[in-house]
Amino acid sequence: MADTILAIDFGTSHSLVGALHDGQRIDDLAIDPFSHDPTLMRTLLYFPTPDQCFYGAEALKKYTEFEMEGRLFRSFKSHLPNKYYLGTVFENRILSLENMIGLFLLELKKRAEAVLKTHVTKAVIGRPARYSMDPVADEFAIHRMRKAAEYAGFTDVKFVPEPLAAALEFRRGIHQEKTILIGDFGGGTSDFTIMKITPNEFQKKDVLAVEGCPLAGDALDSVFMSSRLNRGFGAQTKYRLPMSNNLLTMPVSVMDRLNKPAQIVHLKERDTYEFIKEVRKCALRAEDKNAIDRLFIMLEDQQIFAFFEEIEKTKKDLSTRPTSVFKFDYPDLETNEVFSGVEFEDWSVKIKSEILSALDRCLSQAGLASSQIEHVFLTGGTAHVPFIQNEFIRRFGTEKMQTKKFFHSILSGLIESAKSWDELS
Repeated sequence: MADTILAIDFGTSHSLVGALHDGQRIDDLAIDPFSHDPTLMRTLLYFPTPDQCFYGAEALKKYTEFEMEGRLFRSFKSHLPNKYYLGTVFENRILSLENMIGLFLLELKKRAEAVLKTHVTKAVIGRPARYSMDPVADEFAIHRMRKAAEYAGFTDVKFVPEPLAAALEFRRGIHQEKTILIGDFGGGTSDFTIMKITPNEFQKKDVLAVEGCPLAGDALDSVFMSSRLNRGFGAQTKYRLPMSNNLLTMPVSVMDRLNKPAQIVHLKERDTYEFIKEVRKCALRAEDKNAIDRLFIMLEDQQIFAFFEEIEKTKKDLSTRPTSVFKFDYPDLETNEVFSGVEFEDWSVKIKSEILSALDRCLSQAGLASSQIEHVFLTGGTAHVPFIQNEFIRRFGTEKMQTKKFFHSILSGLIESAKSWDELS
């Protein structure tokens, strides 16, 4: 009997699991009974206490039931290339990043084993084309993922670039030779693969280029905070320390955490929290003190997740309409702002530029011009952001654009790659 190999699409926002079991594909394992789509699990960890953890949709359910006590973690995958981010401490428990990811992978493994009714030690796990533009940081991220996989009980793991997995899935429907571009836009990374697809067995030489950058959906969410919303939480605070004449502003390091979905939860860590309290004491304007009070309410009343969910909803709205109203009704955090698609695009210029630079590098590596690409396959929610989608249409033409179901194409390709286990690096 052939070994069972799990295929894991561990995403910044969502995760999925499939398998190659007794030589047969199992495309979508039901791993989250609390989700409206049981094959799709939110990449969430919720610790109501240091010794108890919930996952996925149940994490959100319990988070509400326990009146948002404890710690809820989202987008923690995005910390992988950051050597300065070691993890966090929750009361008396040290949670390293490797252990946090390992706990999540272990839960995926246990749920998959329960469905398959077998013990599994092998896994193909998707990885971005680049966790970081720094090659050392990129390798460090892979090292941490290996540690996390070991923690989860996997003894044999292969990592496959996610855009390559998407390409392997796409080639299943093509019956003649084509040159294709795959663009995969997740929560944390934008990835590209250019490859030849033929009716013949897949070979490594078919892959002409793989590139990417560590910016995607979460980065686009963060521009709403950094460009406007963070002002209501102390971003423009001016303060003067006792016995000093120097006029200071809220440090960039604190604001960086405030602006990012994966980072803001860490404002609750003791040293940072105490620093912000000191800034409030020394703030020169009443409106700045009030803004920092709002930040404390957001942190203490555990409204971070809900606030960023509303930001993401606003971002999605702007994919189909010219303006969107951001409305948050929690007491003392009431916010009502109108955002336009034009503003969103202006704020996102640098992010768009980085994404398109990764695309240009991919074409350059393959030695191809845009006109030589025969099909363009985009997957992931960010592919529907108008100023991203329009750029691909401008470069490649509407007739070349292909679409696939957003969340399952990478998983399907990972299962396909498991068939060539011995050829994977």
